[in-house]
Amino acid sequence: VMLKRLEERHRELLLWLMNLELDYLLTGNRLNLMKLDQKTIDAMVGAASEALKHAYAPYSGKPQGAALLTAGGDIICGATLEFATYGGSISADTAALVNAANLGHRQFQALCLQPFDWPSGVTRQFYAEFGVEVSLLVPEKGESGHYKLVSWPELLPHHFGPKNLDQAKAK
Repeated sequence: VMLKRLEERHRELLLWLMNLELDYLLTGNRLNLMKLDQKTIDAMVGAASEALKHAYAPYSGKPQGAALLTAGGDIICGATLEFATYGGSISADTAALVNAANLGHRQFQALCLQPFDWPSGVTRQFYAEFGVEVSLLVPEKGESGHYKLVSWPELLPHHFGPKNLDQAKAK
């Protein structure tokens, strides 16, 4: 069983590295292999959990809080805000990015969502506008309080972003 898990993890890592190399070749994006200390992770989880208290999700019944760690070390929060028209609703992770951008931040390290769920495709693209150096805190299965970092290129390989427009203008 242990050998099978190791083989699966090795295969996942190899695929991830191949996608990362292809993404770099196509877009020039580089991966920021950052690490977060436990104190920072705890602060982000706490901030996202606090933001969750302000979520408004009467239609989906899925309130969420988000904490976004900026390159400068600030934690900016956001919460789900739903409307009856659905189309105008804002996810917690998007709200955190909008709040951070409105405060002048343009570079980010990590995103934490409470309770955890994967960001939507639209949100992934929204974050990619500011680069793919951000990572997502993902709870480890069966390990309460333990998180792993998943890079944005893993979440959104071969994304379209500002560099694509720059390349098109240069032609």
